[in-house]
Amino acid sequence: MSAPSLLHHWYALGPADTPFRAGDPDWAVHRIVEDDPDAPTVQIENPAGQRFPLDRALARSIALPPADIERTSR
Repeated sequence: MSAPSLLHHWYALGPADTPFRAGDPDWAVHRIVEDDPDAPTVQIENPAGQRFPLDRALARSIALPPADIERTSR
């Protein structure tokens, strides 16, 4: 049985001294846009639309489910 998909999970990069809030221009939300369970990486898309691979184990340790971004926008 394969691990659950990380598709649409996300993580954000921003200033260490500022809490994350969805929509804050100081933070860049990166989303997982491709997740092949047989591949060692997932594909990430940054706010500029650039895509790059990210190690699956790292993605599992830092990415949050899609619903969590909604909770940070309140």
